[in-house]
Amino acid sequence: MSNLADKTEYRALSIIARMVKQFEKLHYMDMTKIDDWDATQARNLLEGVIQSNGYKINYDRGSNKPILKL
Repeated sequence: MSNLADKTEYRALSIIARMVKQFEKLHYMDMTKIDDWDATQARNLLEGVIQSNGYKINYDRGSNKPILKL
């Protein structure tokens, strides 16, 4: 799945950020309570990976940077 390293590279965090943004599309879709819970947990875990590396997701559509330094 990945190469273990001392630091997660920026590109990996950028890919994860794009994945988190895809979860926003689920907001308007019908889901069971359990599936919604699981999807929310997955999203929160992925966002936690980004934050624990000192970044936050950039939701500005005009920017080409998926993450910003905290």
